Parts: sequence; C-alpha cells; structure tokens
Amino acid sequence: MVRGIRGSVLRRTALGIAAAAVVAGVPAIGGAARPATTATGACPEIDATLDEAGGLGAGRFMSDIQCTLDSPLAAEGDPVIIGFQNPEGDPNGSFPESSLAAQAAVDYINAELGGWGADIQNGVPGRPIQLEICRTAISPDDSQRCANELVAKSPELIVSTINFFGNHLPIFEAAGIPAVITSPVTIADFTSPSAYAIAGGGGCLGQHTALVEYATSDLGALRVGVPWADTPPGVVCYYDLEAKPLDVLSGAVPGDSERAGTLPDLEYLGVPIKPATPDVTPQVTEILGFEPDAIIFSAQGADCWNLVDGLGRLGWTPDAIPLVLSGACIDFDAMRAAGDLANGIYFVTAGGSVTNPPDTIEDPRERFEAETFQTKALEYGLSETDMFKGFGVSNFNSMIGVWELASRVVQGGEELTAESFATYVGATENDHMFGSTPLSCAAAPPPYVAVCNTLSTVAQWDGESLVPVREHFSGADLIAGTELRPGP
Repeated sequence: MVRGIRGSVLRRTALGIAAAAVVAGVPAIGGAARPATTATGACPEIDATLDEAGGLGAGRFMSDIQCTLDSPLAAEGDPVIIGFQNPEGDPNGSFPESSLAAQAAVDYINAELGGWGADIQNGVPGRPIQLEICRTAISPDDSQRCANELVAKSPELIVSTINFFGNHLPIFEAAGIPAVITSPVTIADFTSPSAYAIAGGGGCLGQHTALVEYATSDLGALRVGVPWADTPPGVVCYYDLEAKPLDVLSGAVPGDSERAGTLPDLEYLGVPIKPATPDVTPQVTEILGFEPDAIIFSAQGADCWNLVDGLGRLGWTPDAIPLVLSGACIDFDAMRAAGDLANGIYFVTAGGSVTNPPDTIEDPRERFEAETFQTKALEYGLSETDMFKGFGVSNFNSMIGVWELASRVVQGGEELTAESFATYVGATENDHMFGSTPLSCAAAPPPYVAVCNTLSTVAQWDGESLVPVREHFSGADLIAGTELRPGP
C-alpha cells in the first residue's frame, strides 16, 4: 500500500537537496549549503534566487522550460499510464474543461518536456504519459465504477479532479495507487492518508476558509450572506468550512485561531442553492433581505453567474455589497458577458497569475509562467474559452505540477515508482508548483492530512483581468483546534 512519508527528513536529505538544483556557490534559503548543480551547456543557468518566492525548485523549473523552448525533449519508451477521473455531462456537476486541459498538458509534456521522469538539464527523456480518462456522472455508484475501471488499467498514479462522494479513494488505496486530487471537496479528500490534494488554494479547505477570512478581515463584514451549493460536497464545505469558521469568529464554536471569538457581533445567513436552478430569485431575495455587508459563494461556473444575474435583477451591484467568489467561478467569457455586474467582484484564487496578460505582470518568474501557460495550453489544443475557466487552469497546472514532482524524484537519484513518487510528494515543504503557490504536504493541518496547500490570493476583476489585492495568505487557521462538522 502506498503511503507518503509526510514530514520525513529522508526526502530533504536524499531527494529535496538535489531537486533544488542550485548553481555552485549559491546558498540555500536560510543559509544552509546545498550541493553544487549547474545547468548543462544547452540550458540557461539556474537562478536559485527564484526559490525564495517561488518555492524550492522554481529556478530549475524555469531553466528547464526555457531549455525546451529551443531544444524540445520528446518522451521515449513504453508509456506510463496515469488515470484521470472527472465528472462530465451531468447537470449536477460537469467539468469537461478539466479533461481537455489535462490532455493538453500531457501532450505538451510528452512532446517537449521529456515525459514522465525526464531530466531536462541532462537531456535524459522519460516515458510518455498515457492519460486514461474516465468520465463520471454525479452518483456514488458511478464514482466507484469509474475508480474500478481505472484501477484495472494498472496506472502508476490516478488524478481525481472533483468528486462529490469520496468513495473512490479507498479503492485506489486498496490497490496501492497514489491519488492526486486537484479540487478537494469531501471529508475523504481532506483526510485520506494516501491522497495528495496538490492544487493551490486547497479546494474547499483553503478557498472557503479564505472567503470567510477575506470577507470578515479585509472587508470588515459583520453580516455575511452565504449562498451555498446544495450538493453532497457543498453540504460539507458549507457546514465545516464556512459556517464553522464564522462560528469560531463569533465565539459560538471554540477554536485555537488567534481570531477566535474576536467578532461577537458577527452574524451570517446560509442559503442552499441546487445546481442548475433555473430561477434563483427566491434565494437571492432571502440573501439581500438579510442586508449583508458581504456575500461569499462557491460553485460550478454556470451556477456562479446565474447567481450574479439573479442578484443584478434585484438591483444588486458589486459596489453596493461586495461579492467574493471562489476560483471555481472564474470564467472570463461569463465575466465579460456580465459586464458591470462582474466589475469589482473579488475572487479567491490559487495564487498564480497565469491568466493575466503577461505584459501586466512585474515578477519575471510569474510572467514567464503566464506566457508558458497561455502559449502551450493553446498550442496543444485547449480552447481560449476553456483556458480561462477555473477548472481548466487548475488541471493544466496540476498536470504540469505532477510532471515536475516526478522529475524531481529522478533528479534526486531515485527510481521513479508509485512508492517513490508518493514518498516525495508526502514530504514536500515549500516546493515550487507551476502557476500556483508552493506545495507543503508535510505541513498538512490535522485532521485534514491530505490537503497540501491552503495558500490563496484574492484578486479583483476589472473588466479585462484579475488584479491581485491580497497576496499569499491562508484562512485555515480559522478551523484550528475544531472538530469536523460534515453537516448540520
């Protein structure tokens, strides 16, 4: 059975040092020495100073990608199978852009980045990735059906996007196959010991607590309207990661957060909304009747913009009552179509700026990653529409992140297997992730041991791009010392 060694010093001494890949004579962050590693003659010099802001390995990653722009490295040998489980075609939840984005990333990896386990600096290709996609309906039986079908294909790794039930993860664990989750939303996603939620923002755990943190701290809201997606994961995410932290702030629930009990006058109103509800007027009327200081919401993209439309029809504007949405709601086409109703809406994002026009990004590493994303995603078949949807961004970036993690195992002198991959990922601590905030699976907060990244960024839509207004922060402290609350 594959279980990552979370917090192990093994990875730091045997794997992480080599993965950092800094140039000779440049000290590590914090002053500790690392072995000298220089780029090959074909690759640009590795700038280790990028690791301070971008996470360990950021400098090597940038050198690797720059190297392949001039000298692409094609994968060789027999393919390695990676399973990919994603809900599609169900009105209760459909995310086809996730599969399309993942396939585009895999095609890019195979054609230019050397495949699974490549060592670009030394020109050594890995194996091509064969992405086996299983599309599910929103039902527990179909979730398990899909999981069993993927296990039967003997994959090295399975990537799960968003799953409403979490009953697929025990199947992967029993088969000894590590699972990477790109949007954790269930108790199983948060707590499974052999799963790794690598996506920036930490799914519900990171983004929903960040919604609460930003609305109450930065916006100063003491009355919070909380429409929530009435789905199995929506229940968990609302009660455990929105209502509970709000109760911690008011003092209704004890907790270890520094902010616990600091807002005794805080009130909130939760209003459930079924997916694909054609007319949300009753729910919107209830929310606005509460006279909130701010509204927070997370759902699949279409439901987010249905809510915005419903709010607008009753006279709401972002200037009148701030609206804070999760990254799942990002859809540039829908945002532009909403016009003035979208301008000024806040979004809790995964921390990267890859969707912004590169020429507006000052940080050279972030600008380079935005250029890479916007060029390569299109080049390998992702439409511009899907490229600027939250789940499209997340799953393209996550597949590049999985490739990067696998390559670091090889760079550290280890044979790349399901076991060594899981061990490496489980022990990550401030490791670079493409288009996102750094990965720290070793620091996952108990009992949410599978969530490897709770850092978020808040950005505001100005009609054309997302303008950062608060950089890397986490709202997960709001649930420190609390018990799980999966429902009412």
